[in-house]
Amino acid sequence: MKCLKPDMLKAFLGNIEHTLNNKPNGQSMYKFANGLVLNVYETGAVVFQGENTDGELANQIRTFIESVNAPFN
Repeated sequence: MKCLKPDMLKAFLGNIEHTLNNKPNGQSMYKFANGLVLNVYETGAVVFQGENTDGELANQIRTFIESVNAPFN
């Protein structure tokens, strides 16, 4: 999945309890209590891994990304 505004996504994720590991390759790895792991790259690439990749939290994050990517009319 691609997020056109990764900084907005990171701000959104900051409101959810998580641990964050910033990697030197431009990757931010977010780990959530439900087992979901979300990798966000500076390029805007977003990779869902771990457990609950189709759970409620993952769906909320996908919905946020879709709203950020939606064009303004």
